[in-house]
Amino acid sequence: MDSQNYRQVLGQFATGVTVIIAEVAGALHGMTANSFTSVSLDPPLVLVAVDHKARMRQGIFRNRPLTISILKDNQKPLSQLFAQPHPSADPFEGLLLQRAKNGIPYLADSLAFLAARITEVYSQGDHDLVICRVEELKVLSHDGPLVFFQGRYYAVNGSAP
Repeated sequence: MDSQNYRQVLGQFATGVTVIIAEVAGALHGMTANSFTSVSLDPPLVLVAVDHKARMRQGIFRNRPLTISILKDNQKPLSQLFAQPHPSADPFEGLLLQRAKNGIPYLADSLAFLAARITEVYSQGDHDLVICRVEELKVLSHDGPLVFFQGRYYAVNGSAP
């Protein structure tokens, strides 16, 4: 199968954009992820896919806490910042952060956040599928979401079709 065609076809599926924050080797690390979905309502479970080459993978262990911030339509620069594998400066400097009850910060000016604890990690292909149990969550804004579609970012203006 042609990997470019595979990416092109999957790019037809619009996704929201999140920033995952966890502790990696004693320091906070953030990662942009659009491979994020709900898994279960009872218990409340979500899934995020983490590339085997991502530095975040070093912090992915069972029972490890993390936060997931769902980005607003004006937060494309944050998505791009946390998509960099090794930012040259502290990516958290100057950001409005708030600590969740699990001790990990989230982006306080995002659309919403979830604080979770990793329950299972399944290695599949070139990614780990990380299952997390949600322990805390909150809608922080009623702005539109940042959306990724066909390899580009879009804002959703909120009007129904």
